[in-house]
Amino acid sequence: MDIEENVFQYYEGRACSAQWLAFNRGMAAELSAGLPPEDIRQLFFRIGQRVAEALPVAPCETLADLQSQFNAHWHGIDWGFSSLREEADCVAITHACSPIAMAFGPEATGWSTGFFEGVYQAWFDAQRMPPSLRVMALDGGAPAGPVVELRLGRSSP
Repeated sequence: MDIEENVFQYYEGRACSAQWLAFNRGMAAELSAGLPPEDIRQLFFRIGQRVAEALPVAPCETLADLQSQFNAHWHGIDWGFSSLREEADCVAITHACSPIAMAFGPEATGWSTGFFEGVYQAWFDAQRMPPSLRVMALDGGAPAGPVVELRLGRSSP
């Protein structure tokens, strides 16, 4: 028995309120049936930007301070937590324990990560990051579970 996997499954199973699960899954199915995945991803990106506007982040001096502010917001709405890590060519963003994977199901992974791209992009933009830096979800090919990996780095020309 892998305790870490069981812990994630336990919390993931409780991440989306039962009263909203069928509604969210039905909405995800209709979105997927009616729109191309890139259009849905852009819609979720814009939704993420609106959430970030509703949860503004004050200017920060350090990455640790920024992570603290992000996590204060995520904690306040029960949306998990994030970890920021500086790497040679980017800032790695790991978001864990969000209800989005459970709410929309594994079939929605390709476009639902647009939400996190939108939130984190807006929050980093508020820090006056250069416009050439973009937040992008990593496409691992496997359905995302309770962890979403993103990167803030230079966008392709």
